[in-house]
Amino acid sequence: MSCLLATVRGAAVRPPTARLRVAIRGRRPVEAASGSGASKHGPGPDSAVPFSRSGTAQGIPARRCQALRGTAAAPTAQQVPCVGGRRRAGTMSVSDMFIALQGVLTADQDIREEIRKVVQALEQTAREILTLLQGVHQGTGFQDIPKKCQKAREHFGTVKVQLDSLKTKFPADQYYRFHEHWRFVLQRLVFLAAFVVYLESETLVTREAVAEILGIEADRERGFHLDIEDYLSGVLTLASELVRKSRLAVNSVTAGDYSRPLRISTFINELDSGFRLLNLKNDSLRKRYDGLKYDVKKIEEVVYDLSIRGLNKEATPGAGGEK
Repeated sequence: MSCLLATVRGAAVRPPTARLRVAIRGRRPVEAASGSGASKHGPGPDSAVPFSRSGTAQGIPARRCQALRGTAAAPTAQQVPCVGGRRRAGTMSVSDMFIALQGVLTADQDIREEIRKVVQALEQTAREILTLLQGVHQGTGFQDIPKKCQKAREHFGTVKVQLDSLKTKFPADQYYRFHEHWRFVLQRLVFLAAFVVYLESETLVTREAVAEILGIEADRERGFHLDIEDYLSGVLTLASELVRKSRLAVNSVTAGDYSRPLRISTFINELDSGFRLLNLKNDSLRKRYDGLKYDVKKIEEVVYDLSIRGLNKEATPGAGGEK
């Protein structure tokens, strides 16, 4: 019984709540604020405002409740973030996004079209040079090799002008983005330059020398340059030109020049040895290199035929003949 009295006494002396303190100070009780005695204009400045658990005052609009609490006004519709997939104010619509993308695609297509026009002119010049050099395979072509090489070098002056024009058709830092447009014609020009140098000196032209003939750079850091794979592809085309396609080795035998096939054989074997030093992946260049094996086999057959007929003895000493 004494414990129960102590508990009751402890509860009686509990400090008053906030609402009770307001009532004790002589203000209108909270219950009256929500009852029938409330004024039409709401509670006065000194009256207590009851708030529900959700944070809004009972019987008072939300904006006025926030004003009484001292909080900021509710955000406007433009300040509300994107909810449920609705567009945030001030952002680009889907239609505007695709219109901008179409502008980028159109600009890219214009650049590619300008590149194609220059490449077509380069291809025409390359065909003219090739037609000129094909004359060495004719009956009296071997005697006209110096003149034909000189005319071919004059055509390479036109190639320089066309390549200078090509450099201005695309941004300098996007070489490999548009490289596919001029890759094949550039490989053809490398072959033609290597063919001219071989006819003049019977040596392999260097990559730097080809770049100088074409009027471009050998170093990729300096802008429009001659890619290494393009150079190697042109050299492989040269090997095929000497042996299989136009059969320079066979035609030289027909013209009575028995020493030339022996020199071509030495040159092709040196090329094959050089390419064996490269670690080529399984790509187009590797497939082109596989064709060099047939070139080696073909020139060996020509040299063998000369040997069994004793025609290689008529070759000049030091010509590199094989028995």
